[in-house]
Amino acid sequence: VLLLQRLADLGVIRPGPGGSFHPGDVIRVDAVTSFLDAGVSLEKIGEAIEHDLFTFEYLDRFHPEPSPRSPRSVEELAKLVHLNSNLLTSIYLAMGLPEPPPEYRPTVEEEHILRDFVELWGRGGEDALVRAARLVGEPARLLSEGWTRLYVEKIAPEHTVGPMDDRIGMIVETTEKAARLAPEMFQWLLQNHLRRAIDRANIEGLEETMTGHGLTLPLPDTLPAVAFVDISGYTTMTEHRGDTEAVRASETIREHAQRVSQSHHGSLVKLLGDGAMLHFDDVRNSVDAVHELVEVLRRHSLPAHAGIHAGSIMEHDGDYYGSTVNLASRIAGQAGAGEVLVSAAVVEKSGDDRFFFEALPPAQLKGVERPVELYRVSAGSQ
Repeated sequence: VLLLQRLADLGVIRPGPGGSFHPGDVIRVDAVTSFLDAGVSLEKIGEAIEHDLFTFEYLDRFHPEPSPRSPRSVEELAKLVHLNSNLLTSIYLAMGLPEPPPEYRPTVEEEHILRDFVELWGRGGEDALVRAARLVGEPARLLSEGWTRLYVEKIAPEHTVGPMDDRIGMIVETTEKAARLAPEMFQWLLQNHLRRAIDRANIEGLEETMTGHGLTLPLPDTLPAVAFVDISGYTTMTEHRGDTEAVRASETIREHAQRVSQSHHGSLVKLLGDGAMLHFDDVRNSVDAVHELVEVLRRHSLPAHAGIHAGSIMEHDGDYYGSTVNLASRIAGQAGAGEVLVSAAVVEKSGDDRFFFEALPPAQLKGVERPVELYRVSAGSQ
């Protein structure tokens, strides 16, 4: 009550007749609470408002109107959906949200989503609940944080000159558009990717069902492949060029690894600081893609080297594991600047006569019992 009175005195919220509040005031109170939790005192907030350095006035334009609170606490909700409160807390944390205190009352919308979520993923047990929460929470967090940082870095500086009213107007307009566009694009892209993922799962399910009944589908004689593309001398480069250049190098790697892999029917699995891990369902696309990526990075003054191996791969929550992945990483470690090295399995299954595969002496790789046959890739027919 004292906080609400103080905020009313500062003009952050404006109580209506009988002390009622507008839904936007709820958003503003939540925002002030975040400031206080971060160590910004109410006095400092008041000074900023008094000197026209900051305002909470337009926050309700950046966020949807808050849903009313459920009559149930999060502890009561856990009992309702037959979860212990510790597991429900783990779900919140896996989604990247703060740990809710037992007396916390979720919004009606939040409760509805959580009940549907538990009804679906609870069928798979506790592990499925936490993994599903992490799968949806992590990309949402990354999008929100990255989207906001990019706005602050690239858009906000445009609004630092001119009359205060004009600046605030432009900031509100562009921030409102950014806050609206992020969830719209996320939902649109999620629906597109989900459709493709469901199609792939259905195809795989059909293949397994037919195999189980003694039937086979005509499948290409190929294997999936994993590639690691690393920047040669990355540590020395960052020491000489500094952290800013290291960030730019990482963005360059991400941009071109994603573009090149997708144009060759592959995917960027993840960035690894000094490089990238790529996956291809068909090994026949891997050599061309990786050779092109190494050349593109060279033109951006980022000398790269790469290793490719083909074989069975285990997929788990969007990442890939197993001996094929490990060996591809070891092969990349053997390559020098500008080199693409591949295993015998890649040469056998690639069927690509646009490249010459030069046999190298068998290499003893770390963690591999027997020497491995390696081949250096170069453009030109065999």
